[in-house]
Amino acid sequence: MKLRQDFSPAIRNIFFDFGGVIMDVHLMRTLAAFVELGVSELSVEQTQAGSGTFFDAHERGTISSEQFLGELRKLLPDGDAIPEAKIWEAWHALLDGFIPERVELLKTLAREKRYRIFVLSNTNPPHRARFREMFREQFGGEFDAIFEKTFYSDELGSVKPEAAIYERAAAAAGVLPEESLFIDDNIANVAGARACGWHAYHLVVGKESILDLFEV
Repeated sequence: MKLRQDFSPAIRNIFFDFGGVIMDVHLMRTLAAFVELGVSELSVEQTQAGSGTFFDAHERGTISSEQFLGELRKLLPDGDAIPEAKIWEAWHALLDGFIPERVELLKTLAREKRYRIFVLSNTNPPHRARFREMFREQFGGEFDAIFEKTFYSDELGSVKPEAAIYERAAAAAGVLPEESLFIDDNIANVAGARACGWHAYHLVVGKESILDLFEV
């Protein structure tokens, strides 16, 4: 299994974003779930990395999941009365489940070792725990074990598209940017990687998937 011929032959390392690339995510489902709990003022922009909100702080690792939960409760009418499980259920509503063909592709890449493969994702501990659980339920085994290493924003202390996250991931992986490809569905994140000297590909959700980037 190899990258299509239009990719640079210099690529030795592939970093995959998680949401929108490995697993489809639907943020509007989470916003709708919070509406059902009584939240009306929450916007997509507030939840994004780089927004300066507590959502952003959680993905940077500067607040704990317990603090994040406390901030979510403040948005909810009678938030202290709502069971914690209900709040996390709403938070996880965006996770769509793994597509088996994509997982098989990743396992094939890991097995063949033509490329070193990694994950580089803006995420947070509760989502990470849930998608790891979903992986075990669907396939058995551990999601992270497919990859040589996985890099998550809260653990790196920076979020895409900031230069620091690409620099820290490259250093921790021991790779050269000019030999590394980053795949993301967010054009700003792709631009951030390119500015750091990486190869980067903007995956257009709904029109293509990672399956389209490889050939036998």
